[in-house]
Amino acid sequence: MSTKNLARTVLEAGRMSSGTWGRREDNARLRNAVRTRLASLRDEDEMDDLSLPVFKKRNRHLDDKLGPPRRWLASQIGRPWDLVRSELFRRFDTRTTAGRHIVFDHMLHWVETGPRRSYLCGCRPDFRVDRHGILRRSIDTPH
Repeated sequence: MSTKNLARTVLEAGRMSSGTWGRREDNARLRNAVRTRLASLRDEDEMDDLSLPVFKKRNRHLDDKLGPPRRWLASQIGRPWDLVRSELFRRFDTRTTAGRHIVFDHMLHWVETGPRRSYLCGCRPDFRVDRHGILRRSIDTPH
């Protein structure tokens, strides 16, 4: 079921699944190290110098749903870029960190507004603005 709030749809993706497995591995390693350390101290009388391994907390990485904003941009093909861009800034609240991330780190990078450049990273924009200011699909991208 889709929601009418595009900005909310993009940001409700949750955490990356690879982070879960990494945290599980880290927790298993920590528990094993604590168990080993406590087993080695079992027969000792003095426990004043007891030190156990410390868990280093992992950062939580979020996974963005980028399909809906890409489809939204694709549905705007043929409209003036100035109107599309202003609607983009109305839909996404760039006062929040998440809104800035989606708009400035993803969506604006998908649109080529200036002269063509060579893209060494292989991340050629999916859309371009033609000389009349109209949003078009890039020639090399599949429809």
